[in-house]
Amino acid sequence: MINYVAVTENSLIENTVIGCDLYIRLNVKGSPRHVLFCRGDEAFSNTRREELINRNMDNLFICTRDFKSYIRYQENNLQKILDDNKRSSKEKSHVVYHVAKNLAQDLLSDPRSGTNIDRVANWVEKSVGYILHDENAFSSLLKVTEHDYYTYTHSVNLAVLGLLFGKHILLDQRSLNYLGIGMLIHDVGKVEIPLEILNKPGRLTKEEFELVKKHPETGIRLLKGEKNIDVKSLKVVIQHHENYDGTGYPDKIGGSDIHLFGRASRILDVYDALTTNRPYRNAMKPFAALVEMKRNMPGCFEEELLNEFISFLGPKDQRRNKREGDVLVET
Repeated sequence: MINYVAVTENSLIENTVIGCDLYIRLNVKGSPRHVLFCRGDEAFSNTRREELINRNMDNLFICTRDFKSYIRYQENNLQKILDDNKRSSKEKSHVVYHVAKNLAQDLLSDPRSGTNIDRVANWVEKSVGYILHDENAFSSLLKVTEHDYYTYTHSVNLAVLGLLFGKHILLDQRSLNYLGIGMLIHDVGKVEIPLEILNKPGRLTKEEFELVKKHPETGIRLLKGEKNIDVKSLKVVIQHHENYDGTGYPDKIGGSDIHLFGRASRILDVYDALTTNRPYRNAMKPFAALVEMKRNMPGCFEEELLNEFISFLGPKDQRRNKREGDVLVET
């Protein structure tokens, strides 16, 4: 039996080849039936779009097995999608997030692939442009982040949060690119940890935890030699478990010895872990997670940066307008 998934016609770019067959759903003698509408090797033309409008159809369908190919099509056309003023911020954010999910899965399956690293850099560059120029990107991106914890969704959540928070603290565009890449690849070292440990519902044994603690260094080893990753991005990979008081891992450094990206990623890493469903507990509400971080994790975070993160998530003063004395920061 063939299964189908709906896609909106608004997610397709005119005069582009989709790469997978498109179907419409018709009622035939009272039963739904999926009928081929546009072949995968055929350009989706304006005539095709007008035909859908005349039929009063908003949705098309693709075979479930073709979903990954369809997301790759969106990745290849991401800039065109983000530049299209007919698309809402909600639609654009949905594409940005799900392209990143697919990309993160590919990266974790083959972390040494230079092609996947290039794809990460391209996604970050386009997403930075979107976040900097669309004032609705903040709210719409936060709404599409997922709350079930997997290594790849966690990585995408951190990349999205990191770019939005980086804009809030006035990082310049180049620094945002470095930060976004670092966030998306920060947990790549977990590919060498058995899934039964990563998904264990109970407390880890001492031996299991020691194995988990190796993933920052494993990530650096896997990414070593990649010419397209700046050393600032690698600071996120190696430092996202370093505590401000020096009690973290792997190097037990603290204070200003931890790069700004490392200090920020420590905050975002814990926040996302607390606010997503884990095998051993349900997700906390954002406010409860911030209270937990503020009151019960002393020494873990740089206090000033944590306060800035709380302000960033709050309902007031999202820095849509520059404050007096604000300057762009280059790390």
